[in-house]
Amino acid sequence: MSGKVRSPESERFMSHVVKHESGCWLWKAYCMKNGYGMFRTPDRHELAHRASYRLFVGLTDSRDVMHQCDVRNCVNPKHLSLGTRLENMQDAKQKGRTCFGEKHGRSKLSNEQVYLIRKSNKLQREIAADFGITQSHVSVIKNGKQWQNLNRV
Repeated sequence: MSGKVRSPESERFMSHVVKHESGCWLWKAYCMKNGYGMFRTPDRHELAHRASYRLFVGLTDSRDVMHQCDVRNCVNPKHLSLGTRLENMQDAKQKGRTCFGEKHGRSKLSNEQVYLIRKSNKLQREIAADFGITQSHVSVIKNGKQWQNLNRV
């Protein structure tokens, strides 16, 4: 039998990497729209940074593989660490990588509209009718439970 000899997985992986002067190992194979690379293993497709962590650090578990450098296509294992989903989201928020306010994809209001809602002295149900939202939505805006980040804009 003369079948094709497969190179070791780590060799195949590194054939898709360019080492940048910043220290990042940039993934040059397929990247999804969100910027994260994909690596094809014999069994499945895997996020490239997760594959890097698995190959060069050790097995991953259900936790997220977090980027310390914030470069989505970086696969340098020295720039990666394990963290819970909550830790990963808090890290993203702290570094200003989350969308909030009118920039959030599901936002129905602009920052200006939220400002007007907060300043209005009308009844909440009247405000809701004016802006085409529910009274409970007006309530959480006025109580500061939503749109807390508006002051940062």
